[in-house]
Amino acid sequence: MPKEVPTKRVQRRIDVTEYGIDFNAILEEIRPHLSGSHAEIGQKANMPATSVCNSLNGSVKLSLGMLASLAHASGGKLVVAYKPPKKRASTKQGEDR
Repeated sequence: MPKEVPTKRVQRRIDVTEYGIDFNAILEEIRPHLSGSHAEIGQKANMPATSVCNSLNGSVKLSLGMLASLAHASGGKLVVAYKPPKKRASTKQGEDR
């Protein structure tokens, strides 16, 4: 009988905090701009009221989509930008490395 190969456990979600992204801090920036009941915010955000409630009270792990929807409901928008790496200083032609 062949040996059983242990399977590598794969995470379902990437931990964005490892990359310097703090979804909770972004939510705290959005929160003061939200007005109305959870149902009203949900209608503006195109989300169920329960999802709004769960997002705002911290009982679910936030996603970029949730934050974008809540930002839209607040009248604002969430902007995601890419910063390319700094260019390395190039070596002069003919120099040895």
